[in-house]
Amino acid sequence: MKTKYKWLGVAVFLILSMASAMAQEAQQNPTAPNDEQQKALQALAEAAKPGPLHAQLMKRAGDYTTTETYSAPGAEPQQSTGTAKLRSILGGRFLEEENSGDSFGQPYAGLRLYGYNNGSKQYEAIWIYNGSTAFLVLDGSTDDNGKTVRYSGAFLGLGGQRQSLRVTITQQDDDHFTVKLLGEAPGGAMSTLETVYTRTKKATAELIHHPGKR
Repeated sequence: MKTKYKWLGVAVFLILSMASAMAQEAQQNPTAPNDEQQKALQALAEAAKPGPLHAQLMKRAGDYTTTETYSAPGAEPQQSTGTAKLRSILGGRFLEEENSGDSFGQPYAGLRLYGYNNGSKQYEAIWIYNGSTAFLVLDGSTDDNGKTVRYSGAFLGLGGQRQSLRVTITQQDDDHFTVKLLGEAPGGAMSTLETVYTRTKKATAELIHHPGKR
């Protein structure tokens, strides 16, 4: 319930921001014809509608088991397992993921939010988990209608130092996809963290079409 209120707060903030921007534009252009203002409102409304790429994302909704493999130069790969629940939220505009499991012998829990920004024509994502107080913010693109999305992003670490990461998400079939994270290990070597998702249960029609109901 707390998570739902957090995203509701973000949505309210965005609505107020857009309303403020339009009010400022109206003050700066008091003689602008009403039809131009109407066109601007229609453009905002169209940009707010989920489209085919959103629908492609929402197909991932459901319950999964996960297998995570960490690989770094000079070290044996380490593997761990977990679970994930993905939900379509806010009318099919965003995909919410809650995940948990064990990594390096320690329990973890995380929350991820995925979407496609009609305005920027880019995929966007935010990741948070209980091993950090930082937000990982990502944006990405695709050249195969969403089957493979390549993200780049960053988070602010200790002392405000910016740390960059690359993430590739690939949909193998209706019930399997992988999330591959490429980062810099200590000493400058590159490491990878690959998570394989295997669906165990599809989302019900109620969760897909009425995401406010849990």
